[in-house]
Amino acid sequence: MFTSRLGSILRATFILGLAVLLTALVCLPVYLLILLKLLVPSWRTRLAVEITQFCARWADGMVWIQKHLLPTRWDIRVEGALSPTTSCLVIANHQSWIDVLVLLVVMARRVPFPRFFLKSQLLLLPLIGPVLDYPALRRHSREFLARHPESAGRDLETVRRMCRRYRGLPVSIINFAEGTRLSARKHERQESPYRYLLRPRAGGASYALSAMEGKITRLLDLTIAYPEGTPNFLRYLGGQVPIIAVRARSLKIPHELLEGDYLNDPEYRARFQEYVRTLWEEKDRTLKTLLR
Repeated sequence: MFTSRLGSILRATFILGLAVLLTALVCLPVYLLILLKLLVPSWRTRLAVEITQFCARWADGMVWIQKHLLPTRWDIRVEGALSPTTSCLVIANHQSWIDVLVLLVVMARRVPFPRFFLKSQLLLLPLIGPVLDYPALRRHSREFLARHPESAGRDLETVRRMCRRYRGLPVSIINFAEGTRLSARKHERQESPYRYLLRPRAGGASYALSAMEGKITRLLDLTIAYPEGTPNFLRYLGGQVPIIAVRARSLKIPHELLEGDYLNDPEYRARFQEYVRTLWEEKDRTLKTLLR
């Protein structure tokens, strides 16, 4: 057992070091391009494409590391057509920090390079904040919003402002609709009606569709399952996750949901919430099957 644990620690250390080295090698040219973009604003769009290409190569490297240096078996099934040149909205369940690495494996070169809705604190990480223009959301509690109602619409304006920058480029906008990682405590506190999921938040997805003004018409619905139990980051890098299962569905978004005022139009909000609830009911059934 000691030998196995030592081997796992050494593997995790090696892979983590390799990932840091890969990130550093990509960051250097990317930050130089960012500086050039600031100095020559007229080149902004052209340089944004170059920056995305560098980041896509970084993603390719991370996928190679996961597929060749880890013993994890991948059970990935995709239903429907995907294209690296067609923008899409991606909705996924969220259980672990490694969900992001899993998404890289599933999406690499199949869809445009992804942008995530992030907690604002994560903008300090390399390749995220100043590089990729990721929307940073400040998720306030109900108590905070009751005291500061003026903060209620700030996330909407953040999403709109950032999504405007994507209109000229193919992009995948990823939304972990639950807003946080699944845990038994959160599940109980929410009184979630789903067996394997927290309650979804439909607002972020609707904001993105509205801000893109019809440029996104496809939804990639991803369901991530860890049949041997939800792993932490070090267990995964140490090779202690035997299998990861993912089911992906490429769906056409109903036309009546592509544009609308989620905050101020109760009928549109109800339609959008019902659509997401239906997706979540199907996702819960899929997880039940995968986790058997």
